[in-house]
Amino acid sequence: MNSWALALLMAAVFAWWSSPHQQRLRSVVPSRPLVVVTAGKRWWVRIDARARSTRYTAQRRRAMVDLVEALVGELNAGQAPIQALQFAFDAGPVDFHPFAQSIRLGADPLAQCTQLARIPGCEAALSLAACWRVGSNAGSGLSDTMAQLAQGLRDDLAVRAEVQSQIAGPRATARLLAALPVAGPVLATALGVNFGEVLFTTSVGHWCVALGLLFDVLGLWWVHRITASAYPAA
Repeated sequence: MNSWALALLMAAVFAWWSSPHQQRLRSVVPSRPLVVVTAGKRWWVRIDARARSTRYTAQRRRAMVDLVEALVGELNAGQAPIQALQFAFDAGPVDFHPFAQSIRLGADPLAQCTQLARIPGCEAALSLAACWRVGSNAGSGLSDTMAQLAQGLRDDLAVRAEVQSQIAGPRATARLLAALPVAGPVLATALGVNFGEVLFTTSVGHWCVALGLLFDVLGLWWVHRITASAYPAA
């Protein structure tokens, strides 16, 4: 759902709440439409920010694979390790460019890799630093070590993609559960059912609202546990 769809949904809620048929409901429920819309907007902003963070993390994981593969290519082409690492950072996303500049100015590559690993999605930089240290101390072929690291990172991405496809079903169920509290009243209104008088003016209606929201939240929590336990870092 994009921002336009969210705006249309908020407008529909506002129009429904402001309709003449909801005068009695507004007298029972003290909340104003602006409060409801504002709360929904804040909730959506948090959800959207979390989704953006997840996408950026996944993009950085793929960028780390590209970085290591670029490093391997430069080493195989005969570049010195420091120059090869600089080129790999320069060829990466904008987040990597400051590290290339620091190495160009004489900074320690191991320290730069450790600092890069603090960025979500760039945890593989710690493995890069370890391979760099082993290759420097033992005098072994750094290109072969980095090639093995790149293969391991590609395998990790493949596992994450497989897990994502496996948990697509539970996530679709979670989206359905999240839409039920909105879809139900909208459908009832379209059919001409005056559900507000029953739900908000009778004790049975109050229990129905409370239990319905409780079960919906429990369902979302349970689906979240299933998807999180499948692969916490996916």
